[in-house]
This record gives sequence, structure tokens and C-alpha cells, in this order.
Amino acid sequence: MGTSGDRARLPGWLGRSRRAAVLALLATNAVPLLGVVIFGWSVQTLLVLYWLESGVVGAFNVPKVRRAHGAETAASRKRALRLKSNGSTVSLPEAPATVPDEPVPRPETRRVARFFLGHYGGFWLVHGAFVFLVPLFAGGAGRLGVADLPTLVFATLAAVVSHGVSYRENYLAAGAWRRVSPGERLYAPYGRVLVMHLTIVVGAFVVSAAGTSVAALVVMVLVKTALDLRAHLREHEREGRRSSEGERPVAQ
Repeated sequence: MGTSGDRARLPGWLGRSRRAAVLALLATNAVPLLGVVIFGWSVQTLLVLYWLESGVVGAFNVPKVRRAHGAETAASRKRALRLKSNGSTVSLPEAPATVPDEPVPRPETRRVARFFLGHYGGFWLVHGAFVFLVPLFAGGAGRLGVADLPTLVFATLAAVVSHGVSYRENYLAAGAWRRVSPGERLYAPYGRVLVMHLTIVVGAFVVSAAGTSVAALVVMVLVKTALDLRAHLREHEREGRRSSEGERPVAQ
């Protein structure tokens, strides 16, 4: 699971996230910065990358849902009811009477994971269709070129590594799986992805309208990085706060 230095949490304003996860996040967000400065990425190339990254976020949330052992709260049940797939909601399982020593998947969370895949997958595909239609609405957005594909693949793999490190360090090693409920994990990616991507899409239209200078695109990447870091730290601060308050799953 890494060295003791990797496992140390960051102090002060950096909250409860593990150091390795934050460093991986920052390194991953530096890749599109290099894409803009060195490889001349367009606005649409950035949007495609961020769309692919949101797919990575959803993919890693599936094992998080499957391994969540925390007890539901009134708030988590209420948030889960806001999500509907094919007109239906999902019932959330009761907390287990005991928590295992290892983060094993729970059989009763399988249906929650399937529901998440259906709902988030539809959201992700609609978002992708919009991303690829952006050049029709914003003439200065540019288009994804064949020459961009190798660096785009590399950037996507970097996102996989970053979220994989966060999953290993913050969710498994730090024991967040013990405290977080399936309903909380069901809803969690939407808060992170929606705010970030709405801001980025608005920024993309502003940049394309004002002229896609390198400086403007760099600012766009930095804004996304700041939003991503803030969302990451807030998520793990909430999980850590539950630990410090001594919350544990109980039978309901």
C-alpha cells in the first residue's frame, strides 16, 4: 500500500487526504497544461479530456459503492431518491451488523452499483454528445485532431492512475469504506463532476469567444485544477470527519 511517507495525511488546509493522492491529482492536472503549452491543444481537446476523466471518476465509484459499509443517514437516503433511472429509484441496503477487516464487496450493494452505472452512464453519454457538438456553437473552440490522440490517451491514463491512487490511499488504506454508505457513494460523483464541468464549459465558451490564446487556455486549466483539488479535499474531509466523530455502521 505504499511507504509510511505516502500514507501520511496532509496537514492544515489540505485536510485529511493522503499526500500521495493529492500529488497524483496535481500531476495529472499538469498533463493538459503541457498539452496546451507544448502541443497546442484546442478548447475542444480539453473538454474531451475532462469528459473522459469524468468517465474515470464514475468507473472508480463502482468498487467504492460495492465496498461501502457505512450506515445510511436521512440525508443520504433523500439525496439517493433524487436520482431516477428509467423512472425508477433504487432501494439502499441496511448497514451490516459487523464490519469485516478487509474491504470486501457487499452482495447487497450490487443493485446499487448497477443503478449507478445506468444513471451515471446516461449522464456521461449525454455530456459527451454535447462536448463533441461544441464546435458547432463556439466557432473558436477548435476541433480534436488525430495528432492530439496520443497525448490525449496519455492524459487519460494519467487520470486513471490519479484516481486509482486516491481509491487505494483514501478509500481503502485510510478506511473510508468502513464509514461511507452506499447511498453517499451513489450520489458523490455528481457533486464533484457537475460543478467542475459546468464551470469548465462556461469557461470554454468565454475563451472561444474572446480568442483561444495560450494564456486563456492555461487559465482555464488552472481553474479546473483548483476546482478538482477543492472537490477532492472536501470529499475526504467529510469522510475523515465521520471517522473523528467515531461514526460506525450499525444495524438499523
